[in-house]
Amino acid sequence: MSNAGPNHQRPHGHHHDEPRDPSGAHGHRRAESESQPFVDDRAPEPEEARDAIRALEERLASAEAELAQAKGDVLRAIADFQNLQRRTADQEPRVRLGAAGGVVRQVIPVLDHFDLALAQDPSRMTVAAAIDGLRIVRGELIKALERSGVELIQPKPGDAFDPHRAEAIMQSPAQGVEPGCVSMLLQPGYLLGDTVLRPAKVAVAP
Repeated sequence: MSNAGPNHQRPHGHHHDEPRDPSGAHGHRRAESESQPFVDDRAPEPEEARDAIRALEERLASAEAELAQAKGDVLRAIADFQNLQRRTADQEPRVRLGAAGGVVRQVIPVLDHFDLALAQDPSRMTVAAAIDGLRIVRGELIKALERSGVELIQPKPGDAFDPHRAEAIMQSPAQGVEPGCVSMLLQPGYLLGDTVLRPAKVAVAP
């Protein structure tokens, strides 16, 4: 017979406390927090925000000043161009009159020579004297043109034919002249600066 008291008896079955599962609710919440990226939701310091705003304002003011300067430069350039156009339009008639006046002043003495020749008594003039008078007047006219910047284009026989300064009217052989070269001057041309006023008319050797 056993003397064990009732306090020493254990109930049948396997009743015991369940251990804590590290992968339970607390572990699940910890895993969720570890999987989320770190976000710094702190507001910027007031001093840093003021510095950033001040820098943006300075950049904006600088850009506005540069834009205003560029607009001013464009407006001044347009105004200068318009003033130049007006001055050119106003001066063009005076320039033309001045150029024409210079040529006329050179030609007036030639007209005086013509008047002297026409004032002679025809009954006392010979053909030779009349031709000599014409040569003198022509020479004076050529000098007047040269003083105004005009040059004569007078290719000589044997010169190379220049299509920019002469016009070939016909073919004519000449002794000692190679084919394609000038063989005869038919009419002189006139040159003003680099501009051909009239090309010389020539014959070329075939």
